Amino acid sequence: MRVKNSCSIYIKFGNKKIKLPVNPEELEIGYPTSHKTYDVLGKGEIVVPGNPSLKVVSWESFFPDPDGEMFVDNRARKPEFYVKLFEKALKNKQKCRLIIARSGLYDTNIRCIVSDFTTTDKGGEPEDIYYALELTEYKSYEPKTISIMVTPAESGAEPDVQAAVEQTRPVEAPVLRVGAVVIANGKYWYDSYGGKPFGTANNLNTTVTRIVSGNPYPVCIGHYGWLQESQLQITG
Repeated sequence: MRVKNSCSIYIKFGNKKIKLPVNPEELEIGYPTSHKTYDVLGKGEIVVPGNPSLKVVSWESFFPDPDGEMFVDNRARKPEFYVKLFEKALKNKQKCRLIIARSGLYDTNIRCIVSDFTTTDKGGEPEDIYYALELTEYKSYEPKTISIMVTPAESGAEPDVQAAVEQTRPVEAPVLRVGAVVIANGKYWYDSYGGKPFGTANNLNTTVTRIVSGNPYPVCIGHYGWLQESQLQITG
């Protein structure tokens, strides 16, 4: 007896499109981001929004022996057929396409690469191959060529060349945070309360390693010591 699935999963390798013979019990799609958090003097921890990162799709399932499983579609192939496809894609860095067709819901269709593939043999099931698969979204990064159209000049007129001018983007002022690159000047102390011993910085290039709000000398630079924000010039 065959059971009709409400969800079908296909993977296309070039011109070859395969359907998974057995759907996984769970399928996870991750939507990470490149948000970054910083510790800013006087504000505490802040988050700087970033762009969406690459989606990651992963699941675990198995490739059954089509001759030994009654519920498997008769078009299914032997387990070694699927294993070789994924091994080849992983080895050759082959780009593929994942298609998840859901009955009555939205579909998933993304270009991706095989980022991880693991197989497992289980005792008592010698003809079946269990596997874990991870696919990472692939985005093309080849440079694009832009053509500029030149309007022919009329008699006695100068040629009119139309060009797109990129809008000026606002530049965000650097903020004092852990990891910021700075130039330090003046005395730096043993601790954030001004404890001795102390040293003197003269156009010292270093980085911020700690920030303690509310103390007399709240910023620690490198392995040197503690000083005030006014003694720093943020360069990155």
